[in-house]
Amino acid sequence: MTFGVTPEGFSKKTLDDILAEIEADERAILSPTLNVLASSVFGQFNGIFADKLREMWDLAEAVYRSQYPDSANGEALDQVASITGCTRLPATHSLVTLDRLYLDAGTTIPAGSIVSVGNLGARFQITETVANAGSAPATFSALAESEDFGVIQGVSTTIDTIVTPIAGWRAAAALTSGNAEPYALSDGDTLQIQIDGGILQTITFLTGDFVDISNATATEVAAVIQANLDDGTAIDAAGSVRVSSDLEGTGSSVQIIGGSGNAALGFVTDLIKGFNSLDAVVGREIETDADFRIRRIELLRVTGAGTMEAIRARVREVDDVIQAFIFENVTMVTDINGLPPKSFEVVVSGGDDQEIADVIWLCKPAGIETFGSTSMSVLDSMGFLHTVNFSRPTEVPIWIELTVTKNPVTFPIDGEAQIKAALKAYGDALQIGDDVIALQFKCVPLSVGGVVDVTIFKIDTINPPVNTGNISVLFRDLATFDTSRITVTVV
Repeated sequence: MTFGVTPEGFSKKTLDDILAEIEADERAILSPTLNVLASSVFGQFNGIFADKLREMWDLAEAVYRSQYPDSANGEALDQVASITGCTRLPATHSLVTLDRLYLDAGTTIPAGSIVSVGNLGARFQITETVANAGSAPATFSALAESEDFGVIQGVSTTIDTIVTPIAGWRAAAALTSGNAEPYALSDGDTLQIQIDGGILQTITFLTGDFVDISNATATEVAAVIQANLDDGTAIDAAGSVRVSSDLEGTGSSVQIIGGSGNAALGFVTDLIKGFNSLDAVVGREIETDADFRIRRIELLRVTGAGTMEAIRARVREVDDVIQAFIFENVTMVTDINGLPPKSFEVVVSGGDDQEIADVIWLCKPAGIETFGSTSMSVLDSMGFLHTVNFSRPTEVPIWIELTVTKNPVTFPIDGEAQIKAALKAYGDALQIGDDVIALQFKCVPLSVGGVVDVTIFKIDTINPPVNTGNISVLFRDLATFDTSRITVTVV
């Protein structure tokens, strides 16, 4: 049998092949009756040397395979793919908007400050300086990214702990009224408040036109509001009422449930908890070999620049582009989707507008019109400006309410959070134009340990959801999911 590089490819010697050759040579040179059994001295030496020679054959095969993208791995695949200009996608950070940063007047949070999910969870670094230059406490918003690369979860309301302490910055949940004084409250008006998940407090307004709770703590809220009905003093420089929690971080929450008096005060009725009202946009791990190989093949299609596949492949190469789809009209009349004659439309999620337009211009067919709701100017190599059009998908927020039956023994402590995360992850995998299939989503909670059944399931584009069937999504639209829009009841 021929070994090494052959017309059929690489043929590697096995350990048995190597041992057989060594033993045959020893008998031919030393003695036909030489004892080469594994238990003999010669047999022991032969086994050691044969295993080392096997390692050399493994190395030779690895070198041979590293020359081809279908069999190369790791750094060798990077080198082979770079020949055609393809590079592996790096790992990225998760990104989140911290829209509930409560700062006293004159307080500044410098860029680089750290917050986390509880005391031991994922850590996020604020990427911009935030300052309250006003004369009253207020809520601010800032961008943050995970300290680590990869799929780092920052589920809505869970980033709630200050790691970098700063005077005047508190982790207590706080809520400010949307209206300023004076408040036209009538006798008998009520306000229903729930602090830190505790009992529902109902405040009844009996007289007067003004309310001043002076940033009271949770336990003082009801009494202070009631005691200050006749106080005409402005609450603060902004003239607004603020309700805050006694707790800091985990467990700290404030919610105005309702009440007839809230029309005058203007509180939102969302649950205020943590620093983030929405989920983080999770990062990615470094691109795997398998995914890298597939994307390399797609990029090779660019050699046929001008085809739909080539344009899509190039657009997907733009940094931070999540997905892209292309639609074309090859007729001489405007089609049912609104595309003009002889035009194409790129619908792309993620990425920078200018970078996307530049790429479309470089690989689009000459004389063919681009179409879409976003227009950018591109300068060609001859100094002429051109308008390139493409579209962003219209986001369709999805609301989900469900009731699950649990096995009390096996259902995890954070089972509700796991169900929400699983539903969001499944929804995030949908592509532009994909319909939302209700049955598929209803099955998702069963992947969480201890979930026995899903007895009630509603999925809709309105809140509260009432629909139980599929949701049709237009080809330019994208269904979006967030755990803040998912309500799970466990029984």
